[in-house]
Amino acid sequence: MLKSASKVTINTGNVLNLIDIKKKAGQNVTEELSESIKLTLSEWGTQNGLPVQNGVGPTGGHPQTSHHHSDYMVVSASTADKAEAVINITRPHDDVKNKMAEEERKNLKIGVKIFINEDSTTALTECLENVFGALHTAYIDNVILAYNPDILHRDEASDDTNLKNTHATKASPISLGSNVRMSSTEVEADNEADARKCEAILPGIKILWGVLEDYVKEGRVQQLGVADVGGGCLRKLHAWARVRPAIAQINLASCCVVPPALHAFCRANDVQLLTHADPPDLLSIAAVKTLSDAGVGCNNLDWCARYQVHIKCRGVLALKGYVCKATIGNKSEKIDKIENI
Repeated sequence: MLKSASKVTINTGNVLNLIDIKKKAGQNVTEELSESIKLTLSEWGTQNGLPVQNGVGPTGGHPQTSHHHSDYMVVSASTADKAEAVINITRPHDDVKNKMAEEERKNLKIGVKIFINEDSTTALTECLENVFGALHTAYIDNVILAYNPDILHRDEASDDTNLKNTHATKASPISLGSNVRMSSTEVEADNEADARKCEAILPGIKILWGVLEDYVKEGRVQQLGVADVGGGCLRKLHAWARVRPAIAQINLASCCVVPPALHAFCRANDVQLLTHADPPDLLSIAAVKTLSDAGVGCNNLDWCARYQVHIKCRGVLALKGYVCKATIGNKSEKIDKIENI
């Protein structure tokens, strides 16, 4: 079914109405993403009555002509570039459109977090456009960029392992108290680590940030944020950007106490400081293995966006879902990938 495709985008729809995910209370972010993708692909594979390759049915017609055979559909397919045939898969009976229509748009707050490992403006634009299409909306309230280049994973592999062994992955309270004191040695170490990481990620962030700024200029995104950049890097990005970051996220797994300097900078520059529990390797092994287990030889996830829609007046989470793009590999690549996990 996916034999002739090199890329596939997967829209999980509203995962809040997936019973299998609801039953697994307490699962972490990676597990939720993996399970959402697995269910979407599994249901599409078992319920799609007609095989579809690159959006064309066996008779050569448009896939939508086959909807009477299956509620699962290939929304669109691009074969303009023969080197990258893309199939876009979405779930049936999804209530995203209906949920969005239940409230006036002004009463909804849409937040999107984009996970991407490459400084590709094309990939980021593609990701955002897929989110807009999935949510049927003209604008998004805030977009948070989580840029984690592969080089960072390689350099900090041992540190990530140590963190996973010593810290919980779920969100937990942190201290913002002014009475927190750090030794001069700890401050020096934090500054050095922040500088190394900033040197690795800031050039890529700037490239991607330019794309996000264009969306703000067009009125399609209202606020921008950035995740896990450190205090020094946040200051540099803030000074450089035309549209300055309004939100900064830090990972609780690696920072149980907010650095005082970061806290002071955010307070002085009206930057909302938030915490999260998303792992830096969200796009890697767990999701890749799930895709492989679902019958798709997947080399990697190119990007992934998580959207959350809240009803403002009640603070209720109405929608939550993922839109991802995967690179499809051949059978031998799939076997090699699984054997290396």
